[in-house]
Amino acid sequence: MQAGKRAPIDDVGAAVQNDGSREDHVLVRHLKPWIRSWPEDPGERARYAESIFHRVAPRYDALTRALSLGQDARWKGRLASEARALGERARVLDLATGTAALPVLLRRSGHRGAIVGLDRSFDMLARARRKCSGMEGVGFLRGDLSRLPFADGSFEAITIGYGLRYPPDLPAFLRGVLRLLRPNGRFLSLDFGLPGSALYRSLALGYLLVAGAFWGFVLHGRPGTYTHIVESLRAYPGQRALAALMNEAGFADVSIEEHLGGIAATIRARKP
Repeated sequence: MQAGKRAPIDDVGAAVQNDGSREDHVLVRHLKPWIRSWPEDPGERARYAESIFHRVAPRYDALTRALSLGQDARWKGRLASEARALGERARVLDLATGTAALPVLLRRSGHRGAIVGLDRSFDMLARARRKCSGMEGVGFLRGDLSRLPFADGSFEAITIGYGLRYPPDLPAFLRGVLRLLRPNGRFLSLDFGLPGSALYRSLALGYLLVAGAFWGFVLHGRPGTYTHIVESLRAYPGQRALAALMNEAGFADVSIEEHLGGIAATIRARKP
């Protein structure tokens, strides 16, 4: 998809079908006994995700740098700069804020408006609050992506880093994001993705599985610590399908920028 070009709503079904990750890499197939099915039940998925982030919170930033081959900070920096471009005092909501990487980058970019970081994980939020303890106007809230507790039109920008694989109902989540944005507000996302080529997609999942096992052992002494990334991607529709769903939800100017051939993707959209 070209930047700034709106994908037709009719493409939703085809995009979901074409982006599917059912063609697993041989390593994924052979290691399925160690890979859980990504929970469909909202409560079970939330509990599973919280148990994951309880374990990984102390080393989470190192892991995203490693799996992105050192590119993660640059990608997030561009997202922060785009949110800053909406105004020095723009109100920003950072969903799945984790350890507050995006709020920190926003402040470094010269942003001075209110920032709210929302996450479900107590452990992640504890680290986020410590990291931002000296930053005025930055606050954090424990909450669920399925129930966003804010008034309509509260924010000029909503960001999310590596969080779009977690809402159990993506269309409902996207409608909620749209509701919270002010007119001409921007939604900016960075996440793992699914390459368009079936062969490369298979290799990408194999890479994430093997690299995740290596870094799980190095950082935590447990090779299976990061299998949830592959688990979630096997149930994720992918960036092209997501862009189509965003158009269907009512966003405009939806664009995709792929990184590492689609292993990660930045998605941008505007509320009309």
